[in-house]
Amino acid sequence: MNLFLAAETAPAPAGSPATTFLTLLPWLLFIFLFYYLFVARPMKQKQKQFQNLMSNLKKGDRVLTNSGMYGDVTEILDKSIKLRIANNVVVEMEKSAISGPAMEDSKKEEKK
Repeated sequence: MNLFLAAETAPAPAGSPATTFLTLLPWLLFIFLFYYLFVARPMKQKQKQFQNLMSNLKKGDRVLTNSGMYGDVTEILDKSIKLRIANNVVVEMEKSAISGPAMEDSKKEEKK
């Protein structure tokens, strides 16, 4: 009976650091893959689309802002854009406030 008690109280052998790292490696790879597929890659694609939009933007284009306002571009500055949102109403907004070009449906609805 003393042999059973001695076996239960014996300390467990400690794993080497290499064994611990190899045990964590699949989890680390999974976290990295998850971050790349669902965070980094979509963010990079959205940034590329925004840069493409800003480089192709010209005077007279109709755009939609993040706040939901439609406007026509009247002037493009270094860090901002001037939009005409109504007759004789021109506002200056940062370029980051532009969410994209206005859809054609919105132009048809305004004319009605």
